[in-house]
Amino acid sequence: MMLINDAVAAAARAHPDVPALVDEAGAALTYRDLDRAVAGLTAMLREHTNLGGRVAVTTRKTPATIVAMLAVLSAGRCHVPVDPGAPRERRDFILEQAACELLLADCRTDDVAGVTLPVHDLPSAVRRALSTHTPAGEPVRVCPDDEAYVLYTSGSTGTPKGVVITHRNASAFVRWASVAFPLGPGDQVAVHAPLHFDLPVYDVYVGLAAGATLHPVPERTALFPQALYRFLHERAITHLYAVPSALTALLHRSALRAEGLPALRQLLYAGEEFRAEPLAALMRAVPQARVSNLYGPIETNVVTRWTLTGPPPDGTRVPLGHPIDGVVLALLHDGEARERGAAEGEIVVAGDCVTPGYLARPDLTERTKIELTTETGRRRFYRTGDFARRDEDGVLHLLGRRDGLVKTRGYRVEIGEIEAAIAAQPGVAEVAVVAEPDPELTNRLHALVVPAREAPDDDLAGQVVAECRRRLPHYMVPGTVHLVPTLPYTSTGKVARARLLDLVGTAAGGRR
Repeated sequence: MMLINDAVAAAARAHPDVPALVDEAGAALTYRDLDRAVAGLTAMLREHTNLGGRVAVTTRKTPATIVAMLAVLSAGRCHVPVDPGAPRERRDFILEQAACELLLADCRTDDVAGVTLPVHDLPSAVRRALSTHTPAGEPVRVCPDDEAYVLYTSGSTGTPKGVVITHRNASAFVRWASVAFPLGPGDQVAVHAPLHFDLPVYDVYVGLAAGATLHPVPERTALFPQALYRFLHERAITHLYAVPSALTALLHRSALRAEGLPALRQLLYAGEEFRAEPLAALMRAVPQARVSNLYGPIETNVVTRWTLTGPPPDGTRVPLGHPIDGVVLALLHDGEARERGAAEGEIVVAGDCVTPGYLARPDLTERTKIELTTETGRRRFYRTGDFARRDEDGVLHLLGRRDGLVKTRGYRVEIGEIEAAIAAQPGVAEVAVVAEPDPELTNRLHALVVPAREAPDDDLAGQVVAECRRRLPHYMVPGTVHLVPTLPYTSTGKVARARLLDLVGTAAGGRR
């Protein structure tokens, strides 16, 4: 099994003069320079770290951060990406729970404030590595089931949980993605998602292993749709992988519809469901780009894929598609797991892609793993918490999350279905539906709607309610519709559903 960092080193030997990384100012680091920087930083890590210690990396989207991630792997260590925008308490929890022995960060920022473990200034370390031409030394022996990196995600109790990703896990995804969505020299890849998320695994490791050129999107550019559009247009980006909320904002708040992105050939999205109406409009704005929906929790990376053949019809839901190569996917219902045939149930996953578990949380690991017998044998599966239907053609269709199924007025309701009905309306840019516990109704439903225009119709909330009454059973019509300027998001760009109820009491335009 070729390690993901070894594949990048091989690309550096094959394409030494090709630009590998381009910074915010447009300065390029060639593959020869990248290899030299990784070798020098690897040598430094071997000198300053103990056997087996994890190394934290503050994940500002710069070439230096990507060099650091590669160097930690090359040194035979596990890297722990740390979100620079996270509260200090969360950062300190991660550093302590992951038992990090070193932090690589930009010491000119407040990323290192209050940190008690040793810190190395990442920009200066990369500059030294480029200037001293230090060889990396003999390769470190790494086993497939050794840790490659740990990605922290929010836990249901509010405490972050560290998802362990082994070299086997990472390589399984990279091998598949390299064939399914191949890249090569001349491709310009935007690294849009934060580096402490799982989406950039494709951008960084598939892109660099193929000799493509990576353009990390600066954090402040990613925040403003028109600035992001200019970046994508000026850099002639050919490949973009992002979450639907970022792409929806790009569609509604930039020159994309008017001017397009003529260089874009491939558009991948993942992380949450993309509503049919904005997705169709996006596809019409970039008709030359192939668009694919990728699904999988952070614990498995991608496990299904659906490539669209055209803009989806209004009011429909884009399928999850088929399981990817190397993944065993079954639907669990009433204790029975089925890999084949029409079925409905919770998505459970087995294969090389599945995490061995959560760092220092054996209790949580056991709750999410289950031994099951399917048509092809007995395996240990990961429980995703997502529910799907498989049709007669073997195509998977998302039904919703376990926590997206709520009771109201005595009925079980799928929140995603309500959101799809509201999102189909022309005056709506984004929508999220939230359930508020209610002693009489079990749950009261509220819809938070972001208007498609800065000056929405005076009675947009009323129009939304009227359309919901036309399209949905009475018990699925939200009790109130609130117009909001934006929805809350997590640091990875997905809707922060835990914060939605906070908006209900203060939002304007409530209407039933």
